[in-house]
Amino acid sequence: MNKTKQPTSQDLLYQQAVQEFGRELTRFVAGYERENRKRQELLQEVHLALWRSMAAYMEQCSLRTWVYRVAHNVAVTHIQRNQRAVERNWASLEELELHVDEAADILLTDRRLDLERVMELVHSLIALDREIILLYLEDLDAASISEITGLSSRNVATKIHRIKSLLANRLAFRRKS
Repeated sequence: MNKTKQPTSQDLLYQQAVQEFGRELTRFVAGYERENRKRQELLQEVHLALWRSMAAYMEQCSLRTWVYRVAHNVAVTHIQRNQRAVERNWASLEELELHVDEAADILLTDRRLDLERVMELVHSLIALDREIILLYLEDLDAASISEITGLSSRNVATKIHRIKSLLANRLAFRRKS
């Protein structure tokens, strides 16, 4: 007798989440990990945690918010684990605002290189600021980011504004140089 296992509601929810947000998750994870091999490992960790979490999903928030909450938590743990293994040079917003990169390359003006600069700057932010801007870049609003990170909506909105200003200033400065 051929018995095929029927998908559970957990499996179905996971499949729905991956179908709707899989590409977004891949981009989101890229913001946390520069190295391709580590990025793939992190993405696998996110998918496993997401599948496991679907057993507890009771529609207390949108599926998208749930997916990002899980991805955020896995990514934070991943960053913390790697930060303990290798000391990195993270910088706070205040520190980055004080330093102007005078050695910026004048010829790097095309969109792809601007994106690389943005991601480089994003990668240099401390973990919480990085998480906020990555969620914002995935088109989540301050209320959703607040729900995911546990910060107040006002604090999230302020941080987003400061990070966007910093990014705009950095890109404008590099274009003028």
